[in-house]
Amino acid sequence: MYKILKNTKIFIKRFKLLFLVIKPLYNIVRIILDKRYLYHHLQGLITNVKIRSNLAKIEANLFKSEKRFSDKTDLIRENSYIENPLDISNEKVEEIKNFLKDFNCHDQTNSSLEFDINSRPSDCHLAFYNSSDLFKSEPILGLAVNEVLIDIYNDLYGCDPIIDHMAAWWTFPSDQNHETQYWHRDIDTLNMLKFLIYLTDVELNSGPHYLIPGSHDMQIRTSKDKKHEDQEFEAIIKEHCPKVFTGPAGTNFLENTFAFHKGTNPKDKPRLLLEIIYSRVPTPFSNKKPFISLDESEHSSLIRENINLFKGKVTFT
Repeated sequence: MYKILKNTKIFIKRFKLLFLVIKPLYNIVRIILDKRYLYHHLQGLITNVKIRSNLAKIEANLFKSEKRFSDKTDLIRENSYIENPLDISNEKVEEIKNFLKDFNCHDQTNSSLEFDINSRPSDCHLAFYNSSDLFKSEPILGLAVNEVLIDIYNDLYGCDPIIDHMAAWWTFPSDQNHETQYWHRDIDTLNMLKFLIYLTDVELNSGPHYLIPGSHDMQIRTSKDKKHEDQEFEAIIKEHCPKVFTGPAGTNFLENTFAFHKGTNPKDKPRLLLEIIYSRVPTPFSNKKPFISLDESEHSSLIRENINLFKGKVTFT
């Protein structure tokens, strides 16, 4: 038994060493294939709150734009989030859901495995729509370019954003936690906000989103992509009661996701969520090449009027 344990420990040590060698090489290959990963990895090394905040200000100054004001900005500065910055009607929610019915989803871990949501594989608990399809929806685009959100971003960071990425996905009941269902920070870019909209009713048993208010300013030991169990955050949770986002379809919230947050698994019914990510420097989440043909888009006028928000996504023929 002792020999088995000893050999197991040796194997684990060797595996860790192999991982430490392979991961940098893997990252180098990704940077060669997509230069956005260089910035993505470099900024991910900076986790100190004060240093990161100063670098974010420097980055924002490089893209400084005409000053906008929002009376909601103090809320996100203090609490890390703003609840229901937009009034989204039931009609708008149904319009978006009906739009999504025409498109396939794919498994989170295998984007090549596509399926109609009604024929979802039983072992798929996270079903994502293709991001590029979301840019074909006028109601989704209308939310993304809403001046209330752009004003908040500008007032908070001192520059206008780009629409970095959009995602929509179903989360189905499961006993297995997924990566984003542990406490974590989004360390993907320096000036980022996420706008999330529930497209289904979300109660405590329906997989609500959790966030620790004000934690974007807390110096807590972590690293990029690190996940934390509830036990690790017991003292923080006790002192700073997490915000639990529940509400009917249409409930929405704008977040500085450098604050610690997590999703949860639905217990009794699936949850559908739409997410719009705003940043200043593009992350690798979105398509590498432009995918919207402005001359062919049904919503070209809406895009033209807000063309600066669609940097890197539009082609002109």
